[in-house]
Amino acid sequence: MAFLRRFSLITFIILVAASIFQDLSHSDETISFSNDEHAEMPSFEAVPVKVRPGDTVLSITEEIQTVSVSSVSVENILTTFESLNPTTSSNEILVHEIYYFPQFQTEN
Repeated sequence: MAFLRRFSLITFIILVAASIFQDLSHSDETISFSNDEHAEMPSFEAVPVKVRPGDTVLSITEEIQTVSVSSVSVENILTTFESLNPTTSSNEILVHEIYYFPQFQTEN
């Protein structure tokens, strides 16, 4: 009787472990929290700006705007910056260097 109890317990543990492994290995579905990637970006103009100490791509972009950019996502701003400056990452801008930044325009 003890053998049957042990065998049942071991079988139960193996089945639970296999079930957990299968659930974790087949969870390919991901949740995206980004904005609609197909949404149109407002038109923009490339503006050369010399980077000062403490500046970031987002702070400079916000500073040079003549219109509100609240409708433009951070990802779109960074992607636009990197397309204007193909040899530079938005995370690695250098102080006293000149880069092109997007100045978004109103749509008429």
